[in-house]
Amino acid sequence: MNTERIGGMVGLRYKLLWAKTRTRNGRIALFFAGYLLFVMVLALMVSGGIGAGIVAARNGKAELVARIVLGSVFLQALIASVSLGFGMNNIFSDLELRRYPLRAHERFLVRHIIGIADPFWAFFLLLELGLVAGLYIYGSTPFGLGVLAVLLLFLANYLLARIIGAGVDRLTQRRSGSVVLMAIFITLSLLPSTAGPMFKKHPEWLPKLLDVLAYTPPFGASAAVAHTGAAAAWGLLLVLGWIIGELLLLIAMETRPPVVQREETRTVSWETPYEKVAALFPTSDAPFVAHWLRFYVRNNRFRAMYFLALPLVAFLTFNMSRSRTGDDALFLAALGTFPMVTFMGTARFAVNQYGYTGGGFRRYLLLPGDPGASLRAGAFASILLGAVLIPVALVGWIALAPVAFDARIVVMLASSAITGLFVFNGLGLWVSMLNPKKGNYSSSFGNDLSLGGNIVLIGGIMVSIVLPMVLRKVAPALVSPQNWWTGPGAALAAVAFFVLSLRAAQGLFRQRRERLLAVVEGRD
Repeated sequence: MNTERIGGMVGLRYKLLWAKTRTRNGRIALFFAGYLLFVMVLALMVSGGIGAGIVAARNGKAELVARIVLGSVFLQALIASVSLGFGMNNIFSDLELRRYPLRAHERFLVRHIIGIADPFWAFFLLLELGLVAGLYIYGSTPFGLGVLAVLLLFLANYLLARIIGAGVDRLTQRRSGSVVLMAIFITLSLLPSTAGPMFKKHPEWLPKLLDVLAYTPPFGASAAVAHTGAAAAWGLLLVLGWIIGELLLLIAMETRPPVVQREETRTVSWETPYEKVAALFPTSDAPFVAHWLRFYVRNNRFRAMYFLALPLVAFLTFNMSRSRTGDDALFLAALGTFPMVTFMGTARFAVNQYGYTGGGFRRYLLLPGDPGASLRAGAFASILLGAVLIPVALVGWIALAPVAFDARIVVMLASSAITGLFVFNGLGLWVSMLNPKKGNYSSSFGNDLSLGGNIVLIGGIMVSIVLPMVLRKVAPALVSPQNWWTGPGAALAAVAFFVLSLRAAQGLFRQRRERLLAVVEGRD
């Protein structure tokens, strides 16, 4: 093994990283990253790691606290690395490393040494070492044995994150992969809120779960940290077995050929469902509407969120109604969640309409006719796709809601959804013009919205949820089914707001098109 070449490649990675930080923005980012690193390390070492070790040693519950701390860090490291990409980005891909005189196993080592040396992984390692230090100072744990257990656990954590990341990459290469991934992600996100009531209802499940978790790396490392002799040896062997298995699995996954996408037909058809739907709009807008419908529907992330919007909103409605009192708790919860159905799938594009077009943005400017027609048609496509889910949600309410049928409630829920649809898309037009951001169309995870886009999306969700409860206290007549006509009035006001926003945005498009071009092409 050529250790000199391996070290040279690892050093080159950090030379490139330092070269990037020499720009003005890079220096600012480096300063804040260093400041946050210092604060987080200090907090982790003082309050998290060593503090937990002291408490454990003094109370005679070293293994229990070690299980909690190491298990939490292990899970948080997986979530942070897989969802945010810490230590997962391939600075040098295997294809790029083939240009250098490195063997296959040396290329494997280079890529993963670079990954595990990411600064963010150091946060998790420092917390785990802090626990060992506390147990060593205030307890009877051998320091060397504890450090060995933590290092093995750290390696097992990284390898498992890599395996999950590789599985995610391969799944996203399939047409239905993003939908499956988004379903898994939402299920895991909702699991903590449902696990507590389940274990309260079935307390006998907890011992069985602990018996299963006893064979996981965090519990094995906890045994090695808190004990000596046979118990510690068993813990080390357990973690080592995980590492060997993860290494073999990772090598097998990385050596498998990539998924081959089915070749799309090159035949051009003007009688597709997109054109048929677009024919409902004026002639000047119809081609652009068909274009934007394709732009939405062919995106994996849109398809995932679009199809998961209804079940997710149904779960939120039921879950929120349980935490509220009153006979109208379910109705008020639905009044706040129904608007979310209309923009959960389209939100990413609605607040950043041109941000994912890249160099294709120039084509909108070169085509004959009004350049603002592309903006207008994009808004129409977003509204059309969001509006399709409104009747489906209403039918679901009528069929599944455990309340007596009331036409007034149905009208108010429909009005609430229509209001959210037009208000959100109206605000999205303003953000698309005033605060655009270059995005990655193929990205399945992550937040690539601008500050304005995040404010509109997160604020829209929060306002939708909170507003009915606020109105119930300050103006109960506005959310009462007896005054159902207030709902259509709000919907008409939202439509007027959208029309005015659309006219203003078309004027801004003409004024800011050069600015938009620079942003979407990455020159700003």
